[in-house]
Amino acid sequence: MRIVIVGAGLVGTSLAEYLLKERHDVSIIETNADTIERVRDKFDLLFVEGSGSNPRVLHEAGVANADLLLAVSPDDEVNILACSFAAQVNVPKRIARIRDLDYIHPPLHINLEALGVTKLIDPEQAVVNSIIQFILTPGAIEAASFENGKILLREFAVSSEMPIAGKNLMEFQALTDSQHVLLMTIVRNDRAIIPSGEIVIEAGDEILALFPLSSRSKFLEMLNKEDQPAKKIIISGDNLTAFKLAQSLDGLAEEVIWACQNREYGRWAADRLDRIEILHGDSTEIELLKEIHAERAEFFVACSKNTEHNVLAALLAKSQGVRETIAISDQPPRSDRLLRSVGIDHVINPRLTTAMSILDHVHRGRMLSEIRIRDMDLEAVRMLAGNNSRITELPLYKAWKPLARKAIIGAIIRDEQLILPRGDTQLKTGDQTIIVARTHTIPDLVKAFKER
Repeated sequence: MRIVIVGAGLVGTSLAEYLLKERHDVSIIETNADTIERVRDKFDLLFVEGSGSNPRVLHEAGVANADLLLAVSPDDEVNILACSFAAQVNVPKRIARIRDLDYIHPPLHINLEALGVTKLIDPEQAVVNSIIQFILTPGAIEAASFENGKILLREFAVSSEMPIAGKNLMEFQALTDSQHVLLMTIVRNDRAIIPSGEIVIEAGDEILALFPLSSRSKFLEMLNKEDQPAKKIIISGDNLTAFKLAQSLDGLAEEVIWACQNREYGRWAADRLDRIEILHGDSTEIELLKEIHAERAEFFVACSKNTEHNVLAALLAKSQGVRETIAISDQPPRSDRLLRSVGIDHVINPRLTTAMSILDHVHRGRMLSEIRIRDMDLEAVRMLAGNNSRITELPLYKAWKPLARKAIIGAIIRDEQLILPRGDTQLKTGDQTIIVARTHTIPDLVKAFKER
């Protein structure tokens, strides 16, 4: 595909990195010359200096021949105008990153699609969705979802008191009680294992499982965990992410307390949130954490725009006895391991989360690297079975032999229905599959699923 990206920030460059790996023809528009110089050497693509709202700049970037425009600059109006101009030269798909609530929930009957936007991406909501994944399954090491949250991918550490400890793969399946839970990977001694029938799950292992949302209760039961709403969740921050998180937690927790530093913003939010307790205060002050009894909270979410503030607040909350902490960080992904090592349970990067959300829409029906699983040589990918592809010729127990122990199919989506694969399952053209695979196996998957 020919793709034009407006904005060379972390979102734009993350998108470019993934799209170039898939051999798309990419160009980037960026207003800041210093930003272009900083990232030019990393990417073999065309950079055009200027605004995405300028028709001449769009023309120089090749928009007239583009299949897709990704408008991800920090300026909502620039993104909308770029989509509008792209629509007038018949670019089929035009995705805009929009932050302003007046565009997302307009007070007037305004149709952004009429202005040229075929898909709107809300960065704050993308971050909130990532946070909710961890709250839905407490104790998860990694959490991701597919198909708009209908399919969950979770990584958990195994302890000796869990019913799955000491069970082989067949016994694991028996524990599912006919509900759909598939063991995708076992991580043992920092080595990822694609499981086979004889392997036994041991205490100290970390397992990666895939299951539909309807099987969440059964999966938690297998881990000796109760599927009950959190009793208490604390939010720290004074921005739109904190507000949208508070909205989303209504019903997911018995008590939600929001510590907001900005008194005026807190009053604005209080007028719109009925069942959320909003306090004016700084969550980096230990007295406030004691006052709100942080030790009783299952989750503490630090989601201000300041990474340092989030890290400090999360560490203080952890010291007070909060079970799990989640911190929003705008630092490079390589710093995530450091933050986890000092006691923060989960780190979420808003711009990378936004980029992944956009890619999910770009590639729906194509291959997409959804998630790199920790520091393992593993990725969860979505693949589409192409017309007359090798993978559709035989039942899986035969067609999958060359890929055995290198990759495993966790789910098949056919006509919006979820199918858990068996050996005698035969893929059909157009089936979408969710696969966990070793990174070096991805090219082999692409060949197997490619249309012929």
